[in-house]
Amino acid sequence: MASNNKVLTIDITNESITITEVTASEKKTSTVHNAIIFETPEDAYEDGFIRDKERIAEAIKSQLAANGITNKNAIFVLTSTKIVNREVLVPFVKENKIKGIKEIINANSSEYFPVNIEDYTVSHSVLETVTDEENNKQLRVLAVAAPTSMVRSYYEVAALAGLKVVALDYIGNAMLQLIKTQTSENMTTMVIQLGSESTVLNIVKGDILLLQRTVPYGTNVVVNEVMDAKGVDATTAMTLLQNERLITVDFDDNAITGSFRYLINNIGRVMDFFASKNPDKPIDDVFLTGDGALIKGIDGLFKVQLNVSTRVMDSLFNIKFDPKIDLKIYNPVYLMVPIGAAFAPMGFTISEGGASGKKEGQMDTTPLVVAFLILAVLVAGGLTAVSFVLKNQAQTELDDVNKKIASIQDIETIVKDYENAESVYVDAMSMYSYTKNLNENVVTFITALEEKMPKGTDITAFESDSTGVSISGTAAEYDDIAGLAISLKEIDCIDNSFIGSITENVDEDTGKITYDFTVTCIYVDASAADADTTETDATLAE
Repeated sequence: MASNNKVLTIDITNESITITEVTASEKKTSTVHNAIIFETPEDAYEDGFIRDKERIAEAIKSQLAANGITNKNAIFVLTSTKIVNREVLVPFVKENKIKGIKEIINANSSEYFPVNIEDYTVSHSVLETVTDEENNKQLRVLAVAAPTSMVRSYYEVAALAGLKVVALDYIGNAMLQLIKTQTSENMTTMVIQLGSESTVLNIVKGDILLLQRTVPYGTNVVVNEVMDAKGVDATTAMTLLQNERLITVDFDDNAITGSFRYLINNIGRVMDFFASKNPDKPIDDVFLTGDGALIKGIDGLFKVQLNVSTRVMDSLFNIKFDPKIDLKIYNPVYLMVPIGAAFAPMGFTISEGGASGKKEGQMDTTPLVVAFLILAVLVAGGLTAVSFVLKNQAQTELDDVNKKIASIQDIETIVKDYENAESVYVDAMSMYSYTKNLNENVVTFITALEEKMPKGTDITAFESDSTGVSISGTAAEYDDIAGLAISLKEIDCIDNSFIGSITENVDEDTGKITYDFTVTCIYVDASAADADTTETDATLAE
């Protein structure tokens, strides 16, 4: 439940830091007392990780002082492609037994999340109470895992800025809490939060979250396209997008509009998946929010391509803004996330972090993580995968488990891990058998990718659908990423490629610098591919 006390809510992105001072109430009118937006210090933040704590803290501290804000109680919002979430069912626990829910989530976190949970901090938000077929009550919970190093950095920034951390919230939960106060209980609404590096999708009915997904695509892709087309910097490119109609409702009209194809197609698949599971809850409205919602004509593009009523959420119900806040400058679209964080933030205390390590005799299942992660992405996003990659990975995991059987005495653990690996292998083989001939572009791309990969560059994730592919990886040199994106355009089946994000990593022990990146490639004649794979996508979503 929201507190009636004023609290600072702080949302940090690559481009800007947004601070609001809010008194939040779920039943009465909430008040936004102050709002500040200023540029993020250059190279100080990247994809949720605070790279320069001192500069970030000093920027926050100086802006608060300049605006006469003395409040020290702060809620930070976590936004990152490295954060993973999952909706899970847990035994019913009364609301005043929150510790019990935390214990259940932490005890099972290694099963919920396809990551090395020892490196993550876990939190949760209760979505609703449900009853199973045997009339037993359960709680549907949004469980979220964030890298512990990321979580710790926000506490350190707060200390340097002279602030007290009330909570850390997750962007998906912050948006959900705000949406719950804005939508009709009788309507099913989809809210699309268009961020710079990723897009968060929430489908709600009343105050119940029905589905939440994150698409690893942000407005940076569109901004980069405008920068190339107009020869301008990123700030000017976004200004042009917001003030000039650079996009249309048809993908075939120009490359700038075409850069939205990957995002909209994936949103469409999420909507199709939701419809197949909830035929009695058709989506009535789509609301756009986030920085990308102010791109001129974007509501028309989404309306035509998704075939559903689409509006920009640029006003808020039952929320009062102090008269000194100029809403022409501080459009509510910019303030949605920090305002939402004031209602019911998740937590993310360090003590909630990942498991304390393997128990004696417990099998090391770390090699299985990659296969589980890829399969999780397939299910969540409804994407047509590069299935032979899955097959080969899964075969390796199965072989590893077979080798360990001879040396490990805990039969119960062996059987469990063997069954998990075998399940991954069976699923991967099934997917491979079904999809290996569906998309010849994938085979062409993979073959060419092997030749064009720069030395010292590794691929860590790969996603494909009918319109294109998205790859994530690590590079030893910054320039290698740009070179890779350029060389990928030369592949026969690729029409264009975009750099989605670049994150600098510094090894604390050696000082060695590496770069995590994402690159999205669009197939030639993607519209034809869409038509060919419509039935396949629907089948996979089921």
